[in-house]
Amino acid sequence: MVVMQSIVLEFDNQRAVDEAIAIIWDRLGVTGELSTQRLPEGRIRLEILSEKPLRANTLDKLGGRIVEA
Repeated sequence: MVVMQSIVLEFDNQRAVDEAIAIIWDRLGVTGELSTQRLPEGRIRLEILSEKPLRANTLDKLGGRIVEA
């Protein structure tokens, strides 16, 4: 049984989200699911369902603001 870790981050712009996604997939090799949603105030929410546990210092490298971890 795989335990998924759920994390939600918010970013100010699409470029920052794209950079975080590149880190997640390419550098960290995270498997799982990612989804993005533009919020009414213009920020972008990135939801991560990771099969690999992500430590706090790893999340700091992604940038953005942690909304839920």
